[in-house]
Amino acid sequence: MKIDSLVPLALGTLMLSILMAACCIAAAQPHNLSSKMTDRADLAEMDLSHMNLCCMHLNQSNLSGSNLSASNLSGAFMRSAWLTHSLLRGTKMVKTDLTGAVLSGADLAGADLSRAILAYTQMSNANLSNAILEKTDLTEADLSDANLSDADLTDARLFRTDLTGANLKGIYLIGANLIGSHVSFSDLSESYLSRGQFSRAELYNTNLHGADLSEADFTRAYLMGANLTDANLKSTSLSYADLTEAKLMGASLNFARMPYADLTRANLTGADLSDANLNSARLNGAVLCKAMLDRVRLSEMDLRGADLSDASLKSSILVLVYLGKAKMSGADLRDATFDRVEMTGADLTGANLEHIKYDQFTLYSLSDARLDGAKISDNLKADLSRIKKDALAG
Repeated sequence: MKIDSLVPLALGTLMLSILMAACCIAAAQPHNLSSKMTDRADLAEMDLSHMNLCCMHLNQSNLSGSNLSASNLSGAFMRSAWLTHSLLRGTKMVKTDLTGAVLSGADLAGADLSRAILAYTQMSNANLSNAILEKTDLTEADLSDANLSDADLTDARLFRTDLTGANLKGIYLIGANLIGSHVSFSDLSESYLSRGQFSRAELYNTNLHGADLSEADFTRAYLMGANLTDANLKSTSLSYADLTEAKLMGASLNFARMPYADLTRANLTGADLSDANLNSARLNGAVLCKAMLDRVRLSEMDLRGADLSDASLKSSILVLVYLGKAKMSGADLRDATFDRVEMTGADLTGANLEHIKYDQFTLYSLSDARLDGAKISDNLKADLSRIKKDALAG
């Protein structure tokens, strides 16, 4: 046989050997990886994407910088694991135990972390956009500056969780527990927070513009300077809450429970507080222009100089309220009850005072108010006229 005829045969044999070796390596790789899947394993910077790692024990393992995208880690045990800057996009981590794990800077966009345990985890600057965290335990986790936009945290537990500076825009936190959590300077605009528990939570200067906060509990929460413009706060509890200088323009506060709430210098322009409980609330320096306060009871309040122009207080009850020099032009006070209300110097130009009920103290203070163009019932006109005549006669 000629040598030239043997060359193609040799090349073919060589290629076949190479392919067989590659197949053997590929077949051995899963076995080699699976042998590494143990507690305290060093798996840093590895490509573990699209793998089934369900129920694996990886406690205290180093997975920093690894790619676990689209893998299944459901039910895995990863307590105190290191996952800094790891890729977990679309990863399934249902009921995974990540207690005390470090996920700072990790990318978990679209990951499913339903019912997972993330208590005491470090997740600062992590990307959790569009992630599912339904009924997830995030007790005392650090999520500062994390991106949680459009994430679903329905019924999640966020007790004392640090969300300072986090992006929570459009988030679903329905029924979530955020008691004592830190959410200051965060963006929660257009989010869904109804029935959430926020008692004693810190929300300094937090953006809650257009958020749904209906039936939520903000008892003793700190909302100083918070932006609640156009927010839905219907039937929400704000008892003893600090809303100093909060922005509540156009907010819906119907049937809200606000006893002893501090609304000092808050802006409530156009807000609807109809049927709200404002017992002993503080409204010093608050702006209530065009606010709806129908059927509200205001008791022992200092509203001297307050802006209530074009506000509505129909059928409301005011007891021991100071309205001296208040701006009330165009206000609708029909069928309201005034008991020992000080209105000396108040501007009631163009206001509607038809069918109001008043005591003698209120009447005498009203005689020193500005009533140009105001609508007044005949009995009030007669009483005011009598007071003037008595003053002239005296």
